[in-house]
Amino acid sequence: MLKKRIILLAGCTIGSIISIALLTFTSSLLRKSPNHFIRQIPGHMVEGIKFIDLKKSGYYFAGTDSIYTYLGSYSINNEILRVDFHKGDYTKEILNAPPDLMVSSGSYLSIEEQRPILWDGIKSEVWTGDDNHLLLKYKDQVSSFTKGILISAASYILLSINKKNENELIRQERSGQQKTGRGLLQKQIDGLFCTDGQLIKVPNSNKIFYTYFYRNQFICADTNLNLLYRGKTIDTNNYAKIKVAKIKSTNQLTLASPPKIVNKHTDANEKYLFIHSGLKADNETDKMHVESAAIDVYNVKDGKYKLSFYLPNFDGKSISDFRVYGNNLYALYDHYLYKYQLKF
Repeated sequence: MLKKRIILLAGCTIGSIISIALLTFTSSLLRKSPNHFIRQIPGHMVEGIKFIDLKKSGYYFAGTDSIYTYLGSYSINNEILRVDFHKGDYTKEILNAPPDLMVSSGSYLSIEEQRPILWDGIKSEVWTGDDNHLLLKYKDQVSSFTKGILISAASYILLSINKKNENELIRQERSGQQKTGRGLLQKQIDGLFCTDGQLIKVPNSNKIFYTYFYRNQFICADTNLNLLYRGKTIDTNNYAKIKVAKIKSTNQLTLASPPKIVNKHTDANEKYLFIHSGLKADNETDKMHVESAAIDVYNVKDGKYKLSFYLPNFDGKSISDFRVYGNNLYALYDHYLYKYQLKF
């Protein structure tokens, strides 16, 4: 009996020592790892289909549909590039507008169901046009904003700065009626930079997503700005790593140093949320992180992580942005537009 007790105690002691050793070893690895997360990377999730040389850089995504990918120009604010991957070419088209329309710096174009929209947050204006015509005709006076999305023919959701100099989401009707999404954006530091992010709409649904740039969180709400759920990306950066300073001469806030970007770009199709992460996982090499873009995929239904895949640099260029339409993903690499097909 005594012998059995001695053996049992010895076994417990040895087991405890091994457990402590394993915990110490694991903790050591976590301290050495930069972001404390890994990616699930099944093979053959994305296939490169075709690329088109746009001949020059300086374009941004304005929209996608079943036939065309639309690009706006940073340098020519009324130019639209209509890219047709079926034909393997593109056409440049000029957006028509009233002669008295003066566009502010920072305004941008989008194409929704072949309807052109000009977003001018500084002048608090949204201009829209008719279907199938690149002609701006109707002006809506809205609150000042930095980002906006169309949710119906007469309704928008805008990222606006309130009287406290903090970001907030508002639903703006053409009639002038507004609804504020109070409590959707959660302040951590200043309420402005710490809540900055990207606003997108889920196609063919009443859901929107707002993904923070500087922390591992995103928000899913309906188009009436009712919270559906809060999600987290797979990394552990749950607090914005930014430093904010005030400019004395203008009393304005600014970033005192380059911020650590957690989520660079975001888009969604009917099933999945796609986030281009700025962080290296513990199961990635420095070479993988530098020479490709990691896209993390989450379920639209509940925000749960599904998988990750990589978009390698092309011709020495890294992606500047991407868009998803159905099972197709379009990525901008400087003056190249690349089409991929998703296999999940």
